[in-house]
Order: sequence, then C-alpha cells, then structure tokens
Amino acid sequence: MHFSIRIISIISLSAAVLARGQIPGVPVDDHEKIIKLETVVVSSGLSDKTSFDLAQNTTILSGDELRQRSQGTLGETLGSTPGINSTYFGPGATRPVIRGLGGDRIRVLTNSVGALDASNVSPDHNSAIEPLFASRVEVLRGPATLLYGSSAVGGVVNVIDNSIPSFVSDGQLHGAVEVRGFGAAAERAAVTALETGGDGFALHVNALEQRTDDVRIPGVARIDAGAPGNQPRGVLPSSATETWSGSLGATAFWTGGKLGAAITQYQTIYGVPTGDDPPTSINLKQTRLDLAGDVTQPFGVFTGAKAKLGFGDYNHAELSGGTQVNTVFKNKAWEGRVELPHSELGGLSGMFGVQAARSNFSAVGDEAVSPPSITQSAAVFALEEFKQGPTTWQFGGRYEHEGIKLGAVDPALPALPGSAAYSGEKKTFEGASASLGAVYYLAPDWSLGTSLAFSDRAPTAQELFSNGPHGGTGAYEVGSSGLGNEQSLGLDVSLRRRAGFATGTISVFANRFRDYIFEQEMPAGSIPVASNPDDLTPYQFVAKDVQFLGAETEITLHLAEGKGYHVHWSFMSDYVHAEQVTDGQPLPRIPPLRYGTSVHFENQQWNLGAEIRHAVAQNRTAPSETATAGYTLVNANVSYLFSTGRMEYELFARGTN
Repeated sequence: MHFSIRIISIISLSAAVLARGQIPGVPVDDHEKIIKLETVVVSSGLSDKTSFDLAQNTTILSGDELRQRSQGTLGETLGSTPGINSTYFGPGATRPVIRGLGGDRIRVLTNSVGALDASNVSPDHNSAIEPLFASRVEVLRGPATLLYGSSAVGGVVNVIDNSIPSFVSDGQLHGAVEVRGFGAAAERAAVTALETGGDGFALHVNALEQRTDDVRIPGVARIDAGAPGNQPRGVLPSSATETWSGSLGATAFWTGGKLGAAITQYQTIYGVPTGDDPPTSINLKQTRLDLAGDVTQPFGVFTGAKAKLGFGDYNHAELSGGTQVNTVFKNKAWEGRVELPHSELGGLSGMFGVQAARSNFSAVGDEAVSPPSITQSAAVFALEEFKQGPTTWQFGGRYEHEGIKLGAVDPALPALPGSAAYSGEKKTFEGASASLGAVYYLAPDWSLGTSLAFSDRAPTAQELFSNGPHGGTGAYEVGSSGLGNEQSLGLDVSLRRRAGFATGTISVFANRFRDYIFEQEMPAGSIPVASNPDDLTPYQFVAKDVQFLGAETEITLHLAEGKGYHVHWSFMSDYVHAEQVTDGQPLPRIPPLRYGTSVHFENQQWNLGAEIRHAVAQNRTAPSETATAGYTLVNANVSYLFSTGRMEYELFARGTN
C-alpha cells in the first residue's frame, strides 16, 4: 500500500480556487458539479461546449477528482481513467496511452501548446510537464487532428495551469501550499502557488520540489538467470526520483484584450529500472517561455482572436552509474497557433486557425538512436457547427505540410535501411484531415454523440531514420526511410446522461489504419555484432494495415443527495482489441480489459472514497511479447477540510496498491 498525506493552506478564502482546481471566474454550483457534465471543454475549439455537447468523447479532471488522482507524472495521474492507460519505465517515466495508442499519436499539451520535449521519442523519456501544477486536465479521445496536428490521431491530453494568469487580480495575495509525504517510495514533496496583482495586472508564481526513494516492493523485482542470488529483495532498483520545477507568469488586461507571458523551469533526475549494473538514470531539464494573447472585441466577421506561442529548450542526459554520460538528447523547439472565432455565417458558427512549429532535435553519444533532424510544419484548419432541430452538426478540416531535414549521420553505423545511408536527406509530407460529427439530444439530459474522422499522419524522423542501440528500452531500433503517411478512419459513438439517478457515458469506437507504423522484431543476427555488442533485440519500424475496436464505460449512481452531502456508486470498464488486418496478428503493447467499481461520500468537511479495479490477463500478444497476468487494485482515500479565519486547511490520505 502507498500512503500520502497532503496539507493545503490558503491565504484568503477566494484562493480555494487554486487548491480545488477550479477555474477562477467560473462559478459551479455544488449540486451541478457532482451530477452534471457541464464543465466547458477549453480544448474543444468550440466556445461554451461541454462534454455533453461534443461529438467526441471527452474527460475532464479537476477539483476533488484531480486532487485525488494526482501523481508525480502525467501517465500515472491519468492511468485509472476509463480509456486511458500508461506506459511505465519506473515511477519517473510514464506517458498516457489512449485506447491502445501512444507515442507520437498522442499530443500532450500544456495550456494548448505542445510539450516541446522528447517524450514521444521513447517510453523511458518523461514528459517535461508538472501535473501537480495543473488546475485541470482535459482528455479528448479519438482523432483530434483538426485542432492540434496529425500526431493527435489517438487523442489529446491538455494540462491546464494558471502559469499565465487568466483573470484580473483583485489586488490581494492569494496562495496555496501543499505538502505530500510517506508512501512506498518515501515521497517528500512541497508545492506552492501564489497570485497577486493590481489594476489590470496579475502575477502568478508556481514552485515545487519532490523527492522519492527506490520503491519498496514485496519479494524480488527481477531475476536474472546468470545471478539469481544477487537480486535485491524488497525494493525496485533504480526507481528513485528528484524533481524541481517553477514558473513565473504575468498578464496585462485592458478593455478588449489581454497579453501574458510565463517562463518555466523543469528539472528531474529519475532512475530507469532496467536491471543494468551500473544502474541507468536520466537527468532531464527544460526551460520554456510561453506567450498568450486574446482580442475580445469583434473585428470584421471575427468575434475575437486567440494566440499562443511557446519556446522550449530541452535536454536530457542518460547516465550510467549516476555520473557517466552515455547519450545527450536535445530539442530546441517552438510552436504557435492563432484561432479566429467568427460570427454566425449562414447558420454556421465556428472558427478558423493556423498553426506552425519547428523542432531541432539531436542525440549524441553511445546510444544516439536517430540522427540529428529539423522538423518544420505549418497548417490551416477550420471547425464549424450548425443546429438543425434536436441535432447539432460539427465538422471541420485541416491541411498540414511537414518537412524533415537530417543532419550528419555517424559513418560507423551499419548501412541498414534507415538513417545511415541518408545523411543530409530532406523529406516532405502533406496531409489532409477531416471530421463530421453530430450531437443528437434525445431528451433534456440525454445526448448521443457520433464522430467520423479521417486523419493523415506523417512519419517522424525516428520512425524513418533510427539506427542504433537504446539501452533504456533494451532494443536496437531501425527506421524505414520509405515510410509514407499513416492514414486512419475512426468512428466514435457515445451515449451520455448528465442528470438523474444514473449519469455517465457509454462509448464504442472503431479505428481502421492504413500503413500503421509500429516496431516489429527483426530476425536474429540482423544487426552486425560490432554495432550491437550488448546483443539488444533488434526492432524495425514497419507499416501494416490494422484495426482497433473497443469500448469504455463510466456510470455513476447517485444513491443519496441532500443539502451539503452526496453518496455515489460508480462503475467503469474499458477494452481495446487491436490486430493486423491481413492475418489477425495482435499488435504489441495493447492494454487488457479492465473493470472496477467505487463508492464516494462527500459533505462540506469530509470526502471519503474506496475503489477496486481489476485488469484481466493479457494473452493476446504480438510475437516475442510475453503474456501478462491479471491483477486487482484496491485503493482508498479520505480528506478533511476545515478553516480558521482566512486560512483553509485540508488533510488528505490516500492508500494505493
């Protein structure tokens, strides 16, 4: 069991917004917050739309729910959400997997701008986003390419914080302090958020320090045939973490608009439990500058404008024994977008937008899996909707152009199909995506959302030109330079109820891919011994036609409602079936069927919950994959909220296994 205790103190009552994860200026009645899906989805691109009103299946974590699920990494924070799993290379490196899709098919954003890191290159690379700063996390399942790019074919995870203040300050100092401790990894963490300002000006500061030891476990973590007696018992080796993060942001407000900026520093050192001796660890750093501006007064046919721009300077060193640098990954990147909502035109309401990005990526050292590359992209997109009786139609399109230019390639690498033979090569890709969706209101509190989306994803430089050993994943990775665009057609149907005794969502989906790109094991001996002295398993990126089928359910029964208290009983399940079309062979790394139930009680001071979740055994495995046994998790949490004067405190304990 893992236990943590959190203490939150708040300077002035209104700052409870910071601690409870709500958006200032958007009041939510307590009854509505519990029973209705009525929170506006910022990431949808359509103004004033809630989960109930969108064709796509969407999840929002905020307030109590986000606080109860928050972990030190984004993948672990979201991993228990229906339809979302997590990669796991130790506690320091996790990334969301949505409906069996991960890596470059999931766009991880902070305040609607890309993470600008290297987390999509490999699952042992953590995302440079601090989830403990989040006021809310929005997840769009299924193709979300229209707004955020072709690499969002699997979905979008948007972490929203207040690093750039969104609302005018009242001139007082508001703040929150959170202290976390204990647990199987002996966690020690402190998080602080402060906000102040004056007339037409707001200032926000975030700060965090977190440390964990190697995770304590029962028995032996790993048994190597060569030395079974030397394995540590009762601990997961090389799983400790250290993280420091902070941001400083300010916004100026005036009649008709606002302009803000924030600078953020993120650093983490975490172990990768590969079983190597000496152990492997990663020292990751990122400095980023974000700008955001809004025009709130209409001009021409437009009702306003929103612009966001982010610059990131990222690097991480893969270390052996904690000091010896094996490989250094760097990414200097920027991404910007402009959205222009327009007034109603012939019954249509919606927005136009443009987006551009540039990434200068390099890896230097013993495990430089892929050559240096510069990737640039530019896109235009539009989202529109119109109402027809009880049906709201939502549709849009996107055109994207992407270019990849390679730097120098190590001539000592073997001449395999991939990067070694293509030094300095340039490749360009073009793709068009489109979607058609409808929301049919069956009754005032019932809606049926249907979305059909076509997406066109360009291959990444890593998929095209990788050629080298990667100790963190125990693989020798080889790209295929002849890969073309990966195309998919996805159908999503969701039935929702937002009020009444039973509320929630039931969704089914199907996604058919043409030339789906994934890593397939190569025959033994494919890599010369001189290039692969550690005898790592060779994998090559290949393209096959595949299909994904699945469903997810989240239903809540509101057993008791009274003035100031609620009792709920919830059920969840999710399932993904993914295979190659030609021979029915399972795809690698597909999560198993999960189901579970939970009960929750809340009043003005107490918040109690308990849940049990089961994952069945995964026996449908790709060649060379091992089956995974089923497991059951039992979790519980309790919190107590009280105030003294202008200070508010919350004591929180969580037990997980």
